[in-house]
Amino acid sequence: MALKVHNRIQQTNSDSMVDAQLNPSKPNPTASKLVSSSPSDERETSQCKPDENTPRTDICTDAYSGLSDVECKYHIESNVLGEGHHGTVRKCTNRSTGKRHAVKSICKSAPSVNIKGIQREVTLLESINHERILQLDDVFEDSQYVHLVTELCAGGELFDKIVEKSSSTVGCFSEAEAARILHQLLDAVCYLHQNNVVHRDIKPENIMFETCDEDSNIKLIDFGLARKHTSGTPMSTIVGTPYYLAPEVLNKKYDKACDLWSCGVIAYILLCGYPPFNGANNKEVYDSVQRGIYYFPPDEWRNVSHAAKDFIARLLQTDPRRRMTADQALNHPWIVHHHLDRISAVKTIKHHESLPVVSNDDDSYASFVEVVLDGAVSLHNESIVCGINCTPTSMHC
Repeated sequence: MALKVHNRIQQTNSDSMVDAQLNPSKPNPTASKLVSSSPSDERETSQCKPDENTPRTDICTDAYSGLSDVECKYHIESNVLGEGHHGTVRKCTNRSTGKRHAVKSICKSAPSVNIKGIQREVTLLESINHERILQLDDVFEDSQYVHLVTELCAGGELFDKIVEKSSSTVGCFSEAEAARILHQLLDAVCYLHQNNVVHRDIKPENIMFETCDEDSNIKLIDFGLARKHTSGTPMSTIVGTPYYLAPEVLNKKYDKACDLWSCGVIAYILLCGYPPFNGANNKEVYDSVQRGIYYFPPDEWRNVSHAAKDFIARLLQTDPRRRMTADQALNHPWIVHHHLDRISAVKTIKHHESLPVVSNDDDSYASFVEVVLDGAVSLHNESIVCGINCTPTSMHC
């Protein structure tokens, strides 16, 4: 299946967001990649030459001020894991403990590098401590680079798993697999929102697997566009990645609910292999997002449960006031049902001990959905148009 390219954007003029051409056929939700097919130290040298006039910016906070040379503390491998316009990502090993990490070396003299943005990201990451969010371990700076040392996620991106599934006979994730990933993602998002942090660029490329194991846990990464934000003052800068942008972001008036829209898009992709909003170019994608109309074509969706479609519909609400919060999404019956037998689901359901026992029988499960949501769910296997007119208590679309 042909791969598309969609780049992360950070623009304030919506008229200028029409550059990347997208494959109009049913696509994989691919994005611009860091990974290079020919990692090379020579390429890195050519991209970022030492500049004696480049001053230190004191990006390292007091917690890291005593660490002046990343190579004194870590042995950095020569093989490049990822490479982009700003620098490279490599594996490294702590010389004292033997623990393996990843180090992202950002070239300070690269034209598009925003040092203040890196400082903001470092400060934000230092304040975050959650098992489903990539941990920042060390920060170093020299005349040429800023080095961010983090946990090592050896299992790769969710994006790559989606491509792998799309290219196989299976085609997509099972509901159990998708619910497990989404439970962990929502756990991270719930933590961020409770701490007044909005990620603003949730997408499969920013979700990493800790290991290569089939049931590996995930980590949410890349807080370059994240912001501290309190309710009452909406954000207005258009940032994110086209397929995952909430309509209110394009309207330049949004809050933390934009992250839940992105989670809904990911849920849709996991269960069918392609995004709900598409177009031949960025502008067409944005128009599709703002219309908020999407389909559950029967060829791909006839075997997907009513509850899974309901979960998606409650996240892909064009009105953010009607959209589920992260906590509500964590406690949606579809998520709860698929985690009743997992230790990680205990804290999700501990406040719902009075919920009826759910069997694998579809009729019993449908009743369970109705009880928890306190309203009838009506989703059919035919092609369904959802979005603008869907409400949290009535999923007739």
